[in-house]
Amino acid sequence: MTDKLIIIKEYKLFINRYENIIINLDNSYKDIKSRIINTMYSILEDIYYCNLLEVNKRKNYQRKIIAKIKMLDYCFNKLLRNKVILDKHYKDISNNLMTILKLILGWMK
Repeated sequence: MTDKLIIIKEYKLFINRYENIIINLDNSYKDIKSRIINTMYSILEDIYYCNLLEVNKRKNYQRKIIAKIKMLDYCFNKLLRNKVILDKHYKDISNNLMTILKLILGWMK
């Protein structure tokens, strides 16, 4: 099954790019690791579901997706503050999340 929606393609790339980094984190951060992985897949599920809804019913799910993306950014920032990930990785992750956020905001219009 091919995905025509650009947001889905971009978000799948995001998951593929960063999932291994998260999985390979130290086990002392297993709570935040599982939180990030679960949130990543929850966002993908919400994007798919939102795409199936009528245009006037999408807004609430799109807002929910935005909130989850902001939560992901917070989790990654926490890993940066604890020196678990490098600043370079965080900037790359944050830029990718910002791109996805912009795509969603454009989708909402």
